[in-house]
Amino acid sequence: MDGVKQQIRARQSEAMENKHQFEVKKIKRNMRAEINKLNESTKSTMAKIQKDYNKDVSHEKSQLETKLINLRKKNNNMLSEEAKRFDQIMNETKSIHKDKLAEIQISQDKEVEGKQLEHRDYLENAKLKFESEKAKIEA
Repeated sequence: MDGVKQQIRARQSEAMENKHQFEVKKIKRNMRAEINKLNESTKSTMAKIQKDYNKDVSHEKSQLETKLINLRKKNNNMLSEEAKRFDQIMNETKSIHKDKLAEIQISQDKEVEGKQLEHRDYLENAKLKFESEKAKIEA
């Protein structure tokens, strides 16, 4: 009976071994399936995050480009206004300069005319003195 018990035990241990191997394989399969699910879930989450990131980046780029365009327009408008203001100031300054030159010219012409009148009067007085002195001497 000893041999039969050994055979029964061997079969039982073989059955337990087979059962254990089956359970290990089942656990491995379940783990592999769970890992595959996690991988797929992670990949889909990563794809969604990447898509959202790219969308946000493109949206941000478009907003920044719009702001840049608006700033450039504002800058160009400001530059043209400043150029117009500069031209206006230059024209006013030139006009003021011409007016001052004309005023100085008029005042110098009046001064020259005054000096000429003074000179003529002096010459006339000198001529009159000369003639009166000459008349005194001749008389």
